Amino acid sequence: MRLAPRQLFAVLLLAPGLALAAQSAPAPRVLRVGVETHTAPYTFADELGRPAGFSVELLQAVTQTQGLRVEFHLLDWDELLDGFKQGRIDILCNIVATPARLEFMRCSTTTMQMQGGLLLRRDAPAVRTSADLAGRRLATLRESRAHEYARQQNWNVQYVYFANLKECATALHEGRADLLIATELATKQLLKTTGYTDIVDADMPLLDFDYRTHFGVHLNDTELLAQLNEGLITVQKNGSYAQLHEKWLGPLEPRKLRWRDVQDYLLPLLGLAVSALGILLWQRRLLYRLSQQARAIRESEERLQLVFEGSQDAFWDWDVASGKIQRSPRWAGMLGYTLDEISFNRQGFFDLVHPDDRPHVLEDEEQIWQGRDHYAIECRMRAKSGKWRWILDRGKVVVRDPTTGEPRRITGTHTDITDRKQAEEEANKLQHKMLEAQKLESLGVLAGGIAHDFNNLLTVILGNCSLAQMDASVSPANQVRFASIITSTSRAAELCHQLLAYAGKGSFMIERINLNEMITETTRLLELSISKQARLEFDLAPALLRIEADPTQIRQVIMNLVINASEAHGETPGVIRLTTKVITLPQPSLSGSGPVSELTPGDYVYLEIADTGSGMTPEVLTRIFDPFFTTKFTGRGLGLAAVLGIVRTHGGTLQVQSTPGQGSIFQIYLPVSQKQTSHPFVNTDGAQGGVS
Repeated sequence: MRLAPRQLFAVLLLAPGLALAAQSAPAPRVLRVGVETHTAPYTFADELGRPAGFSVELLQAVTQTQGLRVEFHLLDWDELLDGFKQGRIDILCNIVATPARLEFMRCSTTTMQMQGGLLLRRDAPAVRTSADLAGRRLATLRESRAHEYARQQNWNVQYVYFANLKECATALHEGRADLLIATELATKQLLKTTGYTDIVDADMPLLDFDYRTHFGVHLNDTELLAQLNEGLITVQKNGSYAQLHEKWLGPLEPRKLRWRDVQDYLLPLLGLAVSALGILLWQRRLLYRLSQQARAIRESEERLQLVFEGSQDAFWDWDVASGKIQRSPRWAGMLGYTLDEISFNRQGFFDLVHPDDRPHVLEDEEQIWQGRDHYAIECRMRAKSGKWRWILDRGKVVVRDPTTGEPRRITGTHTDITDRKQAEEEANKLQHKMLEAQKLESLGVLAGGIAHDFNNLLTVILGNCSLAQMDASVSPANQVRFASIITSTSRAAELCHQLLAYAGKGSFMIERINLNEMITETTRLLELSISKQARLEFDLAPALLRIEADPTQIRQVIMNLVINASEAHGETPGVIRLTTKVITLPQPSLSGSGPVSELTPGDYVYLEIADTGSGMTPEVLTRIFDPFFTTKFTGRGLGLAAVLGIVRTHGGTLQVQSTPGQGSIFQIYLPVSQKQTSHPFVNTDGAQGGVS
């Protein structure tokens, strides 16, 4: 065919661009597909060593609809999973989605559903309950669906790992393993191939152990995932999926009845039809009675449904034989889900239970198989929002097997008790606060009364001793004794000062002071008072606001806490850090957190003394403010009890955080001064203490 001049000119004009585009077009991507060996009829190697099976041909049909190029690699399970994680495999042909795997892969829609089972040798002791598994060797593939399921059951077994299912079956046959857990169809197909007739199903069916298989791709390969899902929809619509399923696994649905299928049975069918006509009148007589009973049942069910809706409870019905659980919409709704988002088996329930509560749930439900007819369990379940809600799960056995006594049907209810649990927790916290406040108040009243009266007695003792020392006729030996009495009496008077400070009745000389200046002035004294193994560090806020306080008492607080921090390090080197800043309360991060939540909103000077010492256990932490309580070899007086009393007398609070082996943090909050002038004054509120 000859081209017109204008056509020839257009071809010459476009030819260079077309050639350049052909040279720069990237080669089509070849996707590497991992295929597991020895899992027929799903994936396996045929007689020529080529990949074969239902999942292989299904993936071929899917990729053909999308124009994708693939190459298959036959690998054992361990090599398959490692190759995918390391990027050498693009698609996993037959994979079960689990929470652990979804952290590094995305899965297509379900390609098929299979049932798993437990097998053992014919001559081995029977296995009927999980207790019969104790100490036995279980053959499985590491990190497989069967392995993860077995670990979730908390069976007391010894795991024996192999590279593929064939090695597992061979180990069981040769006595190197006692049990095998895997998919039922793949295992039975393998047993036919190997001829191992001594391997049989266990008497312990795993009704909640099923496989939902998918095609797996990498997390970032969303475009490939979309193509695979679109291809699955296409092969289902064009009938290819049903043909492959029938070829490898059996028909999805029964065949439609054809004339040649029934022509040999025509006469027997006519006989049956005549017999059916004979009993038609008898059936019609029963229809009325059945309709009446059905209407009564419907009314009863409607009344029951109204009762459940009114009580805000959810109900469930577990058919143990089939493993399916029917749940009411309220069951899923109280957790924020729809029924379609939760598997209709027992695993769908356990996947939502808090990991810490699962052993308790399993232990309680185990009693059902040991003869108990009902149970009630309180556990936490994960809502769709990610929060944990408290659920009361109650169940009752309504049908048992007459021969074995095992439950065949269990029904029950779910009740959301989160509000009740929170109310109980708040009540317990309030009760604890009340008891703590009453204890501190009682100790304060007792300490103040004792200190006041005892101080008066000490004044008399000290005065008489001083007068006796002035008597010239007293011998030098008695002078020494009087000096010892005066020293001991002065120490007792100091203890009275601490008692009055703890009770909030001490005499303070209040001044407007800058906490940074006080810490700086006390630095030399602090360095001389602490261990040489401890190092002081300071993080003092600039331009710190002033507080109204007694400098002597605040200095005592700082000295006490720093010395305590030093002793917490012992002979181990460590750091004691003093931090100051101004905090405005309430803060969202501090609201509702211990004593700080009880302070009046406003500005507070914050002093933190943190150490890297030995820390305190929760038991010690609850008693550190008790008078005379100590963990040292001997008592040191009121200690932290006096510190707490001084801080509270100044309108502040003190709270402690400590972890064994990680140190302690003492946090002091003192109100900022509201006065504009600086002049000392004496706080005369309460009794005056001390010996002059």
